[in-house]
Amino acid sequence: MSLLGIDIGTTGCKSVVFSLNGEQLAKSYRDYKIISEKEGYAEWDSEKIWCNVKETIREVALKTPDNPIQALSVSSLGEAMVLVSKEGQILGNSILGTDTRGIEFVRKIKQKFGEFYIYKQTGNFPGAFYSMPKISWLKQHLPELYNSTGYFLTWADFVCFMLGGKAITNFCLAGRTLLFDMNKCEWSDELLEFLELDRNKLPAPVKSGTMLGYVRADLAEDLNLNSEVAVISGGHDQCCAILGSGIESGSRSVMYGMGTFICVATVFPQMPDIRSFYIDKMHIEHHVEFGSFISFIYNQSGGALIDWFLKTFHLYGNDTQISSFISYESMFAEIPDSLNDIIVIPRFGATGPPDFQCEGNGCIYGLSLNHSRGDILRALLEGISFYILDCFEKLHYIFDRIDNIVVTGGGSASRKWLQITADVTNKTIERNRATEAGALGAAILAGIGSNMFDSFGNAIREMVHKEFKIIPDLSKRDFYKEKFKRYKLLAK
Repeated sequence: MSLLGIDIGTTGCKSVVFSLNGEQLAKSYRDYKIISEKEGYAEWDSEKIWCNVKETIREVALKTPDNPIQALSVSSLGEAMVLVSKEGQILGNSILGTDTRGIEFVRKIKQKFGEFYIYKQTGNFPGAFYSMPKISWLKQHLPELYNSTGYFLTWADFVCFMLGGKAITNFCLAGRTLLFDMNKCEWSDELLEFLELDRNKLPAPVKSGTMLGYVRADLAEDLNLNSEVAVISGGHDQCCAILGSGIESGSRSVMYGMGTFICVATVFPQMPDIRSFYIDKMHIEHHVEFGSFISFIYNQSGGALIDWFLKTFHLYGNDTQISSFISYESMFAEIPDSLNDIIVIPRFGATGPPDFQCEGNGCIYGLSLNHSRGDILRALLEGISFYILDCFEKLHYIFDRIDNIVVTGGGSASRKWLQITADVTNKTIERNRATEAGALGAAILAGIGSNMFDSFGNAIREMVHKEFKIIPDLSKRDFYKEKFKRYKLLAK
C-alpha cells in the first residue's frame, strides 16, 4: 500500500511514490521548456506537459506492483492556469505567472479599490504575476477562446480533474489568482463583477485534502493504476513543501526551498496581523492545513544563479558543438575552506517580498587577480545566505522565533552550501531523509484525504524523518558579522 505525490514545477514534473512510513519507493521525472514567442510572453504547451505527467505516473506505478498506490494528490506552482472545456479538452497553452500580459487590469483594480483593500481581501499585492490579469487579457483579446473555456484550472487542479476528479480548486492555489477572498474562502464578488469575469468558469474552492473521486477506469488501465485510486485535492507547491518538510503550525522552524528560486516559508497558527504584513509587503496565503496560514520570501538568484555560474565559468572545449560542463559535485569541490572578502548582492533576477524587484541588478564586489572561481562560488553562496539573513532582520517579528531551517530541493544535496548557510545565518540546518518535500507533502494530503491518517500531526510523524543536522561553525561568527555589515551597506 502506497501514496502518490505529483509535483509540477517551473521546469519539470515528477511523480514520487511513498510508503505509509515515508519511504520513497519510486520516482519519475520529465523536464520541459518555457515558450516565449514574443517579448513578455511565457507559456507552457499544456498538451505536452499533461503527457509528461501521465508518463511519470505510468512509470512509478509500474515500479511499485508490490505496494499498489491507494491515493494521489498534486502539488503545483501557482498562478499558471490551464484552459479546458467542461469535457476535459485542452484548449490552448498555459500562461505562466512570469508572463506580463494583462498588467492594465492590475492598474484598473488598484484605481478602483485601492491597494490595501485588495490586499485585505486576497492577501496579495496587485501585480501582473497572478492569474487574474491573464484571464482578463484573454477575455479582451481572444474572446472566442475565453467563451469556449469551461474552466480555468491551476495545474494541480487540472491534473486532478483530468484523472477523474471534479473541477475543484483548493484555498491556497485559489489565493494565487488575485480573485479569491481569503476571509470568506470563496471567489470575490466585487472583483469578478468589476472585471466582468464569469464566475462559472472558476472551479469551486475547497480545503486541501478533500476527496474528489477516483481515477477514471479507462485512464487507470493506461497508467498502470487500479480504478480505486482516490484523487485528493492538492495545494500550492510551497504549502506542500512545508508539509513535506514536517513543519507544523506554530513550529520554530522554517522551510528553505533550494531550487531554481530560493524560498523561505513559515507557518502561522492563525491569520497574521494584516496591517503589519501589509506594511512589510508580506503576502498571506491559506496553508494546506486549514486554519493555518503561510507567508514566504523568495529570490530567483538561488539555483538559477548557481546554474549561471556553472555555464559561465565552467565551460570547456574549443569546439562550441562539443563544449560541456563539469559536474556540480566537481564544481562545489573547488570551494576552499578559507574565507575571502568578495561580497555578492544576489539580485540577478526577480525577488519577492519584502523588496519585489522585477529586474536584475546583482553585484560581485571585491574581486582581485588572486581569487579563484572556487572563491567566487563561495561568495555567491554566502550572498544568497546574506539575502536570507537580511530578510530575517527586516522581518524580525516573524523570524525571531526561528531556531531551525529545514532544507529541501536540489541545493540541499551540497553539504558545503548547507554549512555556509548555517554559518552565515547562525541557524541549525536540518535535512530530511526525503528531499522531494513537495511530492511528499502531496502524498501526505493523499493519505489524509483517503483517511489513512487522522490528522496532519500524525501524518507528519509517520512520513517525515530527519536525516542529519548541520550546526553553525562558531569560529566563523565574527567574520560573518563584519561581512554582513558590509553586505548591507552595498545592498542599500
